[in-house]
Amino acid sequence: MQALTSFRARLTESVNDFRKKYPAFEEAYSSYAGQYGEDAVRLHEPFKISETIDPVIIVLGRTTTLSYRDSRRALTGSLGSIELERGFVYILGRREPLDSKLVVWSRRAETEVEQYDSRVRIVPSRIHAALFASQDGEVLFDDLGSSSGSILAGETTKPEPFITLYATPRIVVHRVVIRTKYSGSRAK
Repeated sequence: MQALTSFRARLTESVNDFRKKYPAFEEAYSSYAGQYGEDAVRLHEPFKISETIDPVIIVLGRTTTLSYRDSRRALTGSLGSIELERGFVYILGRREPLDSKLVVWSRRAETEVEQYDSRVRIVPSRIHAALFASQDGEVLFDDLGSSSGSILAGETTKPEPFITLYATPRIVVHRVVIRTKYSGSRAK
């Protein structure tokens, strides 16, 4: 609960700081808030991606993939990587106008991490998601209300597999259940 409270406070602070520091963030935020409203960028249901087995796959806008490696606290795409520092928020989004680059805005830099194909119907939102690395080492992910959704897939260290879907109600999820072949020890 403490991490969630810190995440909310740090997100508000980071949005305000990034709007002043990065012209591309200001443009992305202003155009997004102008289209969807000032309250469109907010936390919904943060998901803990720390204490996971490397990697956690993060999909933004259906086709833009990143990986998070908890062992290094690193978010990586084909164009770059960032290491998450404790106590800080990282906002993922794209520039406006479209330049086919997914960007992570942080207190240190505006970092291009992945290229996306702007020809697809669903691209990452201008202000898409956020990561928060709490002081106690917990890392949380949340889709900030993007219009294109997010998918997380990975496994906790328990081990416990997970798939988390952040989506609008219009998204149809097709689930195919496959019979488990091996559960527990195998008979000889």
